[in-house]
Amino acid sequence: MRFFFYGTLLDADVRRLVLSESHARLELAPATLSGWVRTPARHGSFPVVRRHPGGRVRGLLAEGIDLAGLHRMAHFEGDGYTVGRQAVAAGGGLVEAHVFLPERRGLCLAGDWTLHDWQRRHKRRFLPRVERWMSEFGAAGPWSGDLSWHARRRIAGIARQAGDLPPGAWLRLAA
Repeated sequence: MRFFFYGTLLDADVRRLVLSESHARLELAPATLSGWVRTPARHGSFPVVRRHPGGRVRGLLAEGIDLAGLHRMAHFEGDGYTVGRQAVAAGGGLVEAHVFLPERRGLCLAGDWTLHDWQRRHKRRFLPRVERWMSEFGAAGPWSGDLSWHARRRIAGIARQAGDLPPGAWLRLAA
């Protein structure tokens, strides 16, 4: 599957913790999401995006996210996000990619979020928290309560659209 990263997943150390073994297989390329802006989140050191005519968010296009990686990313992002498909500019053309988008309005602060500033000010404290959070993923197996039934259904839909699920497998994901 193809995802557009615009926040803390731009950082290689965060990607390694979140995606685990999947991290090494990713193909990464610079990409731009037009019609959106990246701002600091109201609660946390991470960013969120919101629609804004003329806006541009620079990030990374990540190819090769497998189903395990998708589950881990959903755990990392939490319940406040939905996954949408957006056109992103990469490699001289437009491609469709999945993007984690905030489900509610009002999560943005004024200003711009930059990876460099985040790495300088927050990364050192952020990484141990991510490591603890991701260590809880799948503690009771892949069908544990890590993700709500609603999140599992959305993940199954994404994987089904991408053609990454064998026939009938989506039923286990959505259960």
